Amino acid sequence: MLLSSFTIRQKLIGLVIILTLGIITTSCLAFYFSYQDTLTGKKEQIRNVIQASSSQIVFLNRQNNAGTITAGDWEQRIHDLIYNTQYGKDGYIYLMAKETQVYLHPKRPDLEGKFLEDIEDLPASKLMIDGFKRIPHIQGSAQFWKFYWPKPSGGPAIAKLTYAQQVPDSDFILGTGIYLDDLTPLYIKRGLSYFSITLAVLFAAIATALLIAKNIVNPIINLSSQMRNLSDGDIDQTIKYTEHRDEIGQMANALACFREHLIENKRLRYMHEHVQFLENFDPVTRLYNRRAMGESLEREIVRNFESQDSIYFLFIRLDLLRNLTIELGDDQRDHILVETANRLRQLLSINHRLARLSEGCFGLMLINKPEDTDLEALITSVLNTIEKPIKLEQLHIQIAARIGVTQFPEDGDQQFELIGRAEIAAKTARKKEQGWMYFSQLREQQVEQKMELWQDLSSAMENDQFYLVFQPLFDLQSNTPKSAETLLRWDHPKHGPISPAVFVPLAEQSGLISRLDHWVLNAVAKQCRQWIDKDITFPRIAINLSGISFLRSDFETKLQEIFDTYTVPLSNIELELTEGVLIEDLARIQDKLKRVRETGIRISIDDFGTGYSSLSRIKNLPVDHLKIDKSFIDDLDVNNQDLKIVQAIILMAQGLQLKVVAEGVETERQLSILREEKCDIVQGYLLSRPLSVSDYEALLDEDLIIEG
Repeated sequence: MLLSSFTIRQKLIGLVIILTLGIITTSCLAFYFSYQDTLTGKKEQIRNVIQASSSQIVFLNRQNNAGTITAGDWEQRIHDLIYNTQYGKDGYIYLMAKETQVYLHPKRPDLEGKFLEDIEDLPASKLMIDGFKRIPHIQGSAQFWKFYWPKPSGGPAIAKLTYAQQVPDSDFILGTGIYLDDLTPLYIKRGLSYFSITLAVLFAAIATALLIAKNIVNPIINLSSQMRNLSDGDIDQTIKYTEHRDEIGQMANALACFREHLIENKRLRYMHEHVQFLENFDPVTRLYNRRAMGESLEREIVRNFESQDSIYFLFIRLDLLRNLTIELGDDQRDHILVETANRLRQLLSINHRLARLSEGCFGLMLINKPEDTDLEALITSVLNTIEKPIKLEQLHIQIAARIGVTQFPEDGDQQFELIGRAEIAAKTARKKEQGWMYFSQLREQQVEQKMELWQDLSSAMENDQFYLVFQPLFDLQSNTPKSAETLLRWDHPKHGPISPAVFVPLAEQSGLISRLDHWVLNAVAKQCRQWIDKDITFPRIAINLSGISFLRSDFETKLQEIFDTYTVPLSNIELELTEGVLIEDLARIQDKLKRVRETGIRISIDDFGTGYSSLSRIKNLPVDHLKIDKSFIDDLDVNNQDLKIVQAIILMAQGLQLKVVAEGVETERQLSILREEKCDIVQGYLLSRPLSVSDYEALLDEDLIIEG
């Protein structure tokens, strides 16, 4: 079984068991070696005593043989030596003659002169006799051996360790020994000491293990449990042990950091989901919003493109809703919208789609209208339903509506065409004080003017009918101009000023948009050169660019050539691209943006919130600014839905480290709200209208600062 199969607590218990066995084994070995050392020490003591005594006997023998002392003196001295030599507590020596004859024995003088084999009252041990007989025949004439022999004080025979040595140049054998049970008290004393030490060490080891378990195992188990809870989604728990300074503290702090990331991810996920909801639904009425309606209408156009089956779109505009909001407040306004939406739902069939397009505007799409459906009768029912009084607390409010109608394919084959033209028809109906109007009633007049402008557009670029104006953008932190957006104007010799909303779509439809973009880039580069020559310090200049021009393979080369011609650094330029460009292949767009930004140019996404981009796309794009579309700013001070969308976009941009630009600021209240929501940059008529070159130069010379 793998070690990883056990828990940390089990591993620690196993470690303690191994440590305990190791301590016990070590103590037993230490006791055994102590026993051996004690026995060896005793043997050495015995050997030293015998050798010293043997040396004295040899000396006495030499004196006796030399006649220095008499036989009687020799006998007396030998007797005194044997009887007076003691060591240890009860140690003594004895002298044997002729191998087994007891010559002198201080403890048993009654045995002196007797042979061991002849002692009747105390039969000699065969081991004892054999040992004495072997001594003369072994090398060194000395040996240790063990046999059983009673103590001098009497009693049964017990184990005795004997050492005997033959005295050199004589027949004497000098011997001594110890009774092994005399060592037992010493062994017991040492055993108790080792046992006490072992118990103390075991207690310390177990106490240390318990302390480690409390300090390591319990925190790890707790942190493991908390991590499991985090993986299950419980991010509200408080991470413990973060105050530890060891590895446990590092783990706890890492887990706390992981928890913070989970909380942040949950917040971003909720924000993303909220943004996704706001991208498709109106939070007040819970209907589709303009984006979702546009996508739904686009899908139906594609589905019916070959069959050319009719699709009708009704743009329903509530009159005077903004005035009612100012008088009654946002809550009452929302009540009116919800009540109106509920009434319209009751008129819908399975082939109808209803959406809230803006503050007081609804959209109704009729798919595959059955032949027996009376369109005008349905429109009349919608108008009558809306006009019914709505009860608001103590008031009854009656509102009117105008409806513009477009039809696919007659009025367009793009969703924005059908919705936009239906809105134009609704506005025209209001001007003419009609309840509803078909766009086809306006089309003939528009087509005639469109064809004329189409023909004049190409020559306008050659005849200098176009010119540039500059609208400043203000930094809300420094309250000073941050940059300026370049806007193109057309002064038609016959019709006067033509709105970009008119001639830019014409340029796109006629294939002239790339030429128009090229003219603008040249004009901006030329103007920047003039400012540089005049020593005028100007902020970054933003240029609106079509996706068609931007996605051309030679765009970077053309861009570099234009600005190199006028010796203008590209770091002075910012390009504004609409969200529609992001629909292209993401890898291609990322690579394109990266190459363009490497030239020093900054990139902004214009009209953000009205296109098809998503958070997953935006977070991967190398851009610098997001520009919130003017449609979300217009009613920011009265429309809670627009406020929430703006808040969500700002939060998302801050999370992605992007600057946010709000365009179309026209009231002090809008500016104040944007300050509160931490918007970075603003532009609009409240701060400055688009300025001519001379007026913009004058503004730069004034060091203008907006009120903080």
